[in-house]
Amino acid sequence: MPSGRSWLRLDALGILTIVVYGTWFYGFGVLFEDLTVVHRVSSGTLGLTYGAANLLAGAGAIATGRRLDTIGPRAVLGIIGPIGACIYAASANFSGTTFLIAYALGGGVMGACGFYSFTQPLAVRTVDSDAARAITRLTIWGALSSPIMIPLTEALRTRFGWESAIRFPALVTSIVFVTCAAICVPRTASAPAKEKLGGTLRMAARDWRLRRFTLAAFLSGIAASTLLVYQVPTMTWAGTTSSVAAGFASARGLMQLAGRLPLVPAMKRFGAPRLMITARALLGVGALLLLGSGQWAIAIIYVAIAGITIGALSALDGVIARSVIGTENLGAIMGGVGLVSTLGGSLGPILGGQLRDAFDSPVASMLLVTGSAWLATVVFASLRLTARDVAN
Repeated sequence: MPSGRSWLRLDALGILTIVVYGTWFYGFGVLFEDLTVVHRVSSGTLGLTYGAANLLAGAGAIATGRRLDTIGPRAVLGIIGPIGACIYAASANFSGTTFLIAYALGGGVMGACGFYSFTQPLAVRTVDSDAARAITRLTIWGALSSPIMIPLTEALRTRFGWESAIRFPALVTSIVFVTCAAICVPRTASAPAKEKLGGTLRMAARDWRLRRFTLAAFLSGIAASTLLVYQVPTMTWAGTTSSVAAGFASARGLMQLAGRLPLVPAMKRFGAPRLMITARALLGVGALLLLGSGQWAIAIIYVAIAGITIGALSALDGVIARSVIGTENLGAIMGGVGLVSTLGGSLGPILGGQLRDAFDSPVASMLLVTGSAWLATVVFASLRLTARDVAN
């Protein structure tokens, strides 16, 4: 049974999840309109910047995950993560192309050190038992990121300007990174790598289940990332004010708790694979509802469906991935899966921005979300996983 100290370390990782995701992943949508105007760039160009940051986070997660497997997390949390936060904060001093490069670089480095691809394997090692509960607890903390950081970013933007909405969250993120480096020591000791990183990834790529799971993750990355990036702009297009849209987006993040708090008993009753298929299908429904979010009733339904499904998926992905991958080289291989997922997460906002520019509306972007989510559902269902296949 995990000790109380282990759970406290896990909770520190949860706070890190709140600030890392909230700093730029969720903050991007809030700052979207300001950034296009101030830096005189199109939606497509700004989407490309976001996509580059997401891609860097995914590629970097392979390296940080490998370090976790072989040495430990302290250098990642105590040095690399804070450097990324400093670069991100410094981006507010620049304009035009220089801003875009610094913004993407800082966000990508923070993501490689603090997104779920790194923190979920670290959570499993920190608790060293009951992996499903550890991952779920971490993602319950993560569900607070949107309801905390979106309103905070909007308040900073409104009162102090977009620069402060970048600098202050980056400062907080840097402090939390250093704190986690000091206290989040895994109970499971790191072991010397048996193979080089390339060999480890090649062996993993031969597993047909992992290939299909990774394809589903890629498609889900397109869907979820595009939805989250353009949810606020889509709501304003549908007729809500920017402050109300930020409020709905925050509420959607809070509703992620409804997808995570009951998840452990739900997995025991229905099985993680069945829940995964249902959640991915409903994600596509949420995108269609977002187009009608100018009506409050539809907006509330969107908040509930998108919040619950995205909340559940973050935990379910980690639980099922651990069962498909196994415990050996978990950090590096989850980093590889995370890279493919973030390829989708990078491609989605780029395509979404281009479609938004081409049609001067977000309709095509939301259809992209729906199609990707439903195709991911089909791919995952083809694995034919049962509850017995997944170690809960």
